Amino acid sequence: MVELIFVIVIIGILASVGIPKLSGVSDNAKKTAEIATISAVSTAIETAHGEWSINEGSFIWGINQPSSALEYTNSLGYPATLNTATKVFGTVIKGDTTEFTTVGTIPMTDYNITLFTGPASHKTNGVKALTNDIAGKPDKNDYWVYMPRTPTTPCRFQGVEFYPGDILLIDVAGTAAAAYPTAITCSP
Repeated sequence: MVELIFVIVIIGILASVGIPKLSGVSDNAKKTAEIATISAVSTAIETAHGEWSINEGSFIWGINQPSSALEYTNSLGYPATLNTATKVFGTVIKGDTTEFTTVGTIPMTDYNITLFTGPASHKTNGVKALTNDIAGKPDKNDYWVYMPRTPTTPCRFQGVEFYPGDILLIDVAGTAAAAYPTAITCSP
């Protein structure tokens, strides 16, 4: 009986050490999945732009749609939107992106800027922003911005420099909830 109690105590000690380490695995997986998806989207955007440049605007691209189906914003050849009616990033990648959400659209003169969150940066289900927020890694208070073109070249917004076709993370420092912008004012 004493041996059984010792075994239970040892298992309890191991569990108390191991369980906190395993809780971070899920958060890291969310961050990695979000960064990988955004990387795939960014590559697809650049591929479309390259095909558009080479073929002078007429080509079959990505998910077997003609370039005319991708509404281009201007002579730069970047898609006006990444979303379809039913899927975030549906115009550029086939994969499952159900954990990504469009959280805002900022209308500009002749194009829209789109704001997204993913599994790690989702406002309620994302990775908790710790006191030591890691720069460049998405968490609950961060969001992504897709700029099909920029009002000024280059465009600086919240310390991030954007160029046409960029999809970049706005990394909000600290643990406060993100306040998604309703307007973007660029500074050169």
